[in-house]
Amino acid sequence: MTLPAVQSQASLAFRRIFVTAPCLPKFLVVIAYSHEKPWHQLSQPMFTRSDARELCRHVAGLSFDEGRNAFIHVDDGRITCFEAVPHVMGGKLVDFYAIGPNWGWKLAEEDRVPAAHGELLHVNVRPAALEWFQSLADDACVPLDAFCSFLLAGYIEQRMELRHALDLSRFDAVLCIASKAHAGHNFVRIAVQAEAWIGVVNALVHLASDDAFKALSWQSRRERLVEAMLDQLAREVAGI
Repeated sequence: MTLPAVQSQASLAFRRIFVTAPCLPKFLVVIAYSHEKPWHQLSQPMFTRSDARELCRHVAGLSFDEGRNAFIHVDDGRITCFEAVPHVMGGKLVDFYAIGPNWGWKLAEEDRVPAAHGELLHVNVRPAALEWFQSLADDACVPLDAFCSFLLAGYIEQRMELRHALDLSRFDAVLCIASKAHAGHNFVRIAVQAEAWIGVVNALVHLASDDAFKALSWQSRRERLVEAMLDQLAREVAGI
């Protein structure tokens, strides 16, 4: 018996996204997953079996073959098979299906990031960094506050790879940067939508040792940390 190849969760950290495609009815948004870095253009969303079954309701010719554990698409006599690829997600083995790699998938303009926390943080960013963030958000047709949240999720996941959930040592540098006062006043204030990653930010706030930083309000400390993360992201990835 041959066991299926299982992708490592450490190297492929999945996040839930909302996508649309020209083959779907107008304004329809579907749930998918991606392990690509959020600052890269979306190329191929992955679907769980249940989400892909829902997709079958809206895509003509798409169906699930129980015997093959695969989704089949029939279009003008051409048959395409999308087989299961097992990945570890959340400590469980999950079958994912890379359906329609050439269907023109893109991030949905609305409801792309689940509003689990319903909270906005207001942070200062450098104009050069803001220009980069905005260009990425525009390319993805996603509001800036939601896309910055998506970037932060990827930044945090990248630093948590191969680490215990309580090991935040790879954030020492960004915590140190956040603890220092900003130099100059050339910043632009933007809103960022808080998501699941805010739990890591909250934990880092408790770990801060700088007295001046600890004297700030709880909200100000969290916003300073988010500012530092976004700034480091722009420097490391875009070189700005």
